[in-house]
Amino acid sequence: MESVQFKELVEQLISGAITPEGKKQFLEYVDQPQYRAELEAILQEAMRTDKYEMQVTPAYTEQFIEKLVEKMHTVEDTPVRPMYARWKWGWAAAIAVILLGSATYFLLQRPVAPVKAPLAITDVAPGSNKAVLTLGDGSVVTLDSAGNKVLQQGAIAIRQQGGILQYDVQEQAASASINTLVTPRGGQYQLILPDGSKVWLNAASSLRYPTAFNESARTVELQGEAYFEISTQKTGNGEKVPFFVKTGKMEVEVLGTHFNVMAYPDEQGISTTLLEGAVRLRNDNMNALIKPGEQGILDSRTNAFKVQPANTDKIMSWKNGIFNFQDNNLAEVMRQLSRWYDIDVVYEKGIPDIVFEGRMGRDLKLSVVLSFLEKSGVHFKLLDERKLVVTP
Repeated sequence: MESVQFKELVEQLISGAITPEGKKQFLEYVDQPQYRAELEAILQEAMRTDKYEMQVTPAYTEQFIEKLVEKMHTVEDTPVRPMYARWKWGWAAAIAVILLGSATYFLLQRPVAPVKAPLAITDVAPGSNKAVLTLGDGSVVTLDSAGNKVLQQGAIAIRQQGGILQYDVQEQAASASINTLVTPRGGQYQLILPDGSKVWLNAASSLRYPTAFNESARTVELQGEAYFEISTQKTGNGEKVPFFVKTGKMEVEVLGTHFNVMAYPDEQGISTTLLEGAVRLRNDNMNALIKPGEQGILDSRTNAFKVQPANTDKIMSWKNGIFNFQDNNLAEVMRQLSRWYDIDVVYEKGIPDIVFEGRMGRDLKLSVVLSFLEKSGVHFKLLDERKLVVTP
């Protein structure tokens, strides 16, 4: 009878109908070896379908359940998200959706090729909060998530706490100096500018900015990728002070908005995706106005703008701790992994023509990510911990 009740609780967990009391009962059951084994069996069976043969190891299943239990213990009384209709892995896929970035749910567009042998590599940890700050006088400060630091530049206090760098302007500065925040491959960082605007820097990116803005314009220079939430600043006459993001070939003019800019040199163009407000893109004598939900792309080959509807959920996934590989080919996926795991990717015999669809948490170790990618028939060898060889 208790086994039936346990299965009912699992179904409620998946559908989103589980109550706080039901979650408590579920966790009590899972602490017992017989029900832990029953849940492992459910996962193993659910991940074996005709189209997607998820050959998971017992060790992975155990890790999966541990993450589920940890999530349920730390997020009390949070409504459980129901199973997405497009994924049809049954219970296992639904539980993965509940975990979001903390677990893995992955789908391939083509039938899965059998894996010849398990992936055997030295593991690589995911990226973390780390950056290097270069001050106006040339001095360098290493930043991470640990501890607190306070630096004083004249009337400006620079505070680092928990992966966030913040500028506090205590009084009107006589003159502003230029600071540069750089995230390495395998790093990310959050910055609060002197005007209160918030910036999230993705891996392998840099932002150059003044320690104080004037009333005519606020200008920063970006390389790589960043998400911006711009605060409103007004002059003494009540006029809004515009905000500009320069990326070398393109300039983004902002009046107060939320947007993402990707300007990596190894991508085919510079893209700006707007979530709120309005921005204008400029390049030489051309310009383009984009609206919320749109993306403006400056093609590096034609040097022309293109405005198109944007998949904002996919574009913002990096900031939310998720890899979203929807419609990405292998080369695009590898560029993301190269930046986040600080690895160099080499193709042994050209780039296989594979298109992926699905999501994975950015908190996963590299071996877990590669194990899922191998379901497409492509294989990997990790050499010297930082060189990844892609083989057919």
